[in-house]
Amino acid sequence: MQDIAAIYNVPLENIRTNVEELKDAGFGTHPRYECFVAEVPPEQKSKEGYTLIGYTLSTYTYNSWRGKNLYMDNLYVMPEFRGKLIGKTLMERAAEAAWRRGCTHLRMHASSQKPENIEFLARRGGHDLTLKEGWNLLRFKTDRLWEMAAQSKF
Repeated sequence: MQDIAAIYNVPLENIRTNVEELKDAGFGTHPRYECFVAEVPPEQKSKEGYTLIGYTLSTYTYNSWRGKNLYMDNLYVMPEFRGKLIGKTLMERAAEAAWRRGCTHLRMHASSQKPENIEFLARRGGHDLTLKEGWNLLRFKTDRLWEMAAQSKF
């Protein structure tokens, strides 16, 4: 996650989650996400000494028209291991899990700052809904979320 933050120039102090929260959210009593990892043997470790060299993190969502969907939040492979079908394999594993759970779609957002990521997804059959259907991704940050929640009358 820190590598992804660095790619998009997100200061590490802006990362809200921590290891304990991630463990609880993914592997606690009520898992909120699913994670698949790519790991290499110790003799093939990264320059920094890591054997965990890629991952995908996803959640299940629901669409009123299509039913259950898989939303892939992250798909990451360390740069030195790219081009070796690791990202493709991670994505296929997540798709297999989604299919077994009855999902109809896999959804993922991709930054326009990284056209190579959009091309990677397009080569695997992803459709850019921004261009094709005019859908836009919107985000409500913490302060606005709090303001809306505070205004709730329920």
